[in-house]
Amino acid sequence: MSWTKRSQEVLYRDFTEKAAAEAPVTAAKPWSLEVCDISQDGQLHEYVQNTVRRLSGNPRLRIVFAPSDTPRRETKGLMVELFHKFGMPHDFTAERARSTTHSLSRRSGGDNSFSSWFRFSCISSLLGETYDESPEGKDDATAGAPPPDKYPTKETAFFLQASKEANVTLLCFGAGPGVRRRIKDLIRSREWDDIGVNPEILFDVTLEGLHEEVDDVAWRLEEEFALLEQSLIRSTDSGGLSSSLRGTISEAYAFTRQKTELSRALESALMITEGLIMSTSAKISSVFASSSNNANSHRQPLVDIQLKECLEYRRTLFRSTQLRVSALQKRIEAVTALASDLISQQQSAAVIQGPVSMKLIAASILIFLPTITVATIAGSRLLLSEQRDEEGSWDVSATPLFYLLWYISIPLTLAVVFLSFCWLWWRQGRSQKKAVVSSPWYRRMILRRAKGNKEHQDPGVSPV
Repeated sequence: MSWTKRSQEVLYRDFTEKAAAEAPVTAAKPWSLEVCDISQDGQLHEYVQNTVRRLSGNPRLRIVFAPSDTPRRETKGLMVELFHKFGMPHDFTAERARSTTHSLSRRSGGDNSFSSWFRFSCISSLLGETYDESPEGKDDATAGAPPPDKYPTKETAFFLQASKEANVTLLCFGAGPGVRRRIKDLIRSREWDDIGVNPEILFDVTLEGLHEEVDDVAWRLEEEFALLEQSLIRSTDSGGLSSSLRGTISEAYAFTRQKTELSRALESALMITEGLIMSTSAKISSVFASSSNNANSHRQPLVDIQLKECLEYRRTLFRSTQLRVSALQKRIEAVTALASDLISQQQSAAVIQGPVSMKLIAASILIFLPTITVATIAGSRLLLSEQRDEEGSWDVSATPLFYLLWYISIPLTLAVVFLSFCWLWWRQGRSQKKAVVSSPWYRRMILRRAKGNKEHQDPGVSPV
């Protein structure tokens, strides 16, 4: 129960306000519910309903596949009607309005009735999804939205309700293909007696399907990242790295982001599984301590123990996937470091090639400098040329400015060379002082002591 009960007017206010604030979206398929009812005599009825009012009767087991409970303006009234139909607490809808991605709760009532739910969010691959909630194969809650990336986030919720008459209802909001397959297998097997003993078996079935979905995403991430590793190795061997390294780093970042989302989902699944294990363990202790005339009381300890064993097995599977994702993270870090080192090597090679080019330019200038100098002096008015008509020869004579050029340029050249050497000496001394200051304190102390010992040492006395 909730100690802060709300009136009917404000029961689902968070959800309705969030839905009203969302932009209108045109759904590709009408809102509908896929229902599987098992009657009291064990008959299975499967049908699809587009309204909540037609969910009547008192079946022994009812499983409802509902669209995602994303707050939407178009389906707000239908979702609120569904919440009222099954008496969902305000906290369940408030979590969705606050974009909560992990939760696990149980609310006990009178006569051994209870309601329980959990939320789960994980990235999913669009490849291989065979279930359709719309003709295009996308959830109608996201129809009309911008196209998702390769691994969009899928948010699901599961609400379990059991009454004193052993009537069990499971609502699956936005269930993925793995969960649907496992629940369909349960329905086809017709093993429903144990669900009446402990309805949380349905949560174990959903966790089995969720692990299948998460594990498939982990395998696909590994396969795609292996292709990236192979392409980087081939590029390294061939030497064609300039155009692919930065793309490799960006792809590695995308894998890191997807791996982070997957790790968060695995942590959430482990917390849900451990919470269910603790609840089952407490129930096992209470069953042995109590007595009941119910016909199921004799089988309940065995069913609870089997459920605990299955949940512990689910926990080991989730941890196995978690270890594989951790190994993938190390591979991503190794590829990122390799690509960064190769980019640094390319930049270093470019820096090395720069001085070589400058040397070639300087050598070319040195080759043509004498010719340029002679042509400049000859083309100026420092030299006068006169042709002798009778002999057809030229008479070249120097003006006074020619001698003045050398009187000025030679001292000026010497002065520039001297100032250049002085500047280089000053820069070298300053860099040495900075090196000493930036060195560790113990190195500076050793240098000072060595310098003081050298000054006070008597050069005329040799050590014994």
